[in-house]
Amino acid sequence: MENLYFVEHFVKDKAGWESSMGKRVEIMGAEDMTIDKAMKQDEWGGHEVLFTVHNTEGTLTCCLWKTSSTMPLSEFQEFIDKFTGAFTTNKVYVVEGGLGLNLKKLDFRGYLRDFINTAQGRNSPGFLDASMLWMCHHHVTDASKWDGVSERLIKTINEKCTTPSDCKTLFNPGCGSPLTLFFSGGSDAVCFEATPAGYKMEDLQKDVDEWTNGSAINTLYPINDGESLNVMNLSLDHWCQDAFAWAKQSQEVTTKAVHATVTSETIPIASQ
Repeated sequence: MENLYFVEHFVKDKAGWESSMGKRVEIMGAEDMTIDKAMKQDEWGGHEVLFTVHNTEGTLTCCLWKTSSTMPLSEFQEFIDKFTGAFTTNKVYVVEGGLGLNLKKLDFRGYLRDFINTAQGRNSPGFLDASMLWMCHHHVTDASKWDGVSERLIKTINEKCTTPSDCKTLFNPGCGSPLTLFFSGGSDAVCFEATPAGYKMEDLQKDVDEWTNGSAINTLYPINDGESLNVMNLSLDHWCQDAFAWAKQSQEVTTKAVHATVTSETIPIASQ
């Protein structure tokens, strides 16, 4: 088994951060660079990056990492701080579960392929399922209300959805969620949101705040998907498949009268 860590890099020195990333792009853009050669670079520390996203303002970069199960959080935090230098403040979260987390698609080779292609001047396809991609960090302030959000989602899916595709009707037209990550302890979560072109940030903020029902402080970031890496493998279909399976499994457990309170801590990492 592996650990999954989600890292938020808050940029302190934008010029320094862009210069640091530029050096990595230069290395990956070498004419003789291959995926196998890139995988062996020392800077990865034996770990794997599954995707990277940048917000449109250039003030936040987020990465999903996969490490060996023997690496403790403190050691990985030390690695990340060394990896980014003094240009960012790094917040590391342990991923305990997810919806849409298809690790057969979100893999290191795909990440490096996109990185090399971008560095060599071939445009990254970016996110494919919608025109705009957003990230929302849910800072949970009321655990019982937050659990109620999960319970309401499960109930709605079981009442209204007969196939995974029906889960798309839970969102406003043209909108959806390609990925949800639940962090250890149930204290926080991150959701990626997809919207049509022209969708206003204040409208999405209102949607998210209404959905979470006072259980969390929701911080929304517009994502520059064209500058991000491996986001083409985030999928609305994968999220719907996982959400549908999760809801039906929860219904089955309840039907059998087995005590199983649904909280974010109990949702396993999906689609491994």
